[in-house]
Amino acid sequence: MTKLIAAVALAAGLSTAAVAAPKTETMKVSGWHCAGCSARTESALKDLKGVTTASADKKKQEVTVTYDDSKVKRADLEKAVADSGFTVEK
Repeated sequence: MTKLIAAVALAAGLSTAAVAAPKTETMKVSGWHCAGCSARTESALKDLKGVTTASADKKKQEVTVTYDDSKVKRADLEKAVADSGFTVEK
């Protein structure tokens, strides 16, 4: 019985370690001309499953995104920016 409890505790510890922590990235975006442009990109990012926050800064020409990288990848973020009509600078 003690071995079973230890095994369950070990499995629980390993499974919580496997849970991805939120990741935050700031991406430079080119092509924004107005507040509507940055808002459109922000909205497209927020629509992605796994994105918790997206905040566009038109003056800096960048968007900061917090997301769960087990549900969405950087390539998905870049595609959402592209689908909103703009490009992520590399």
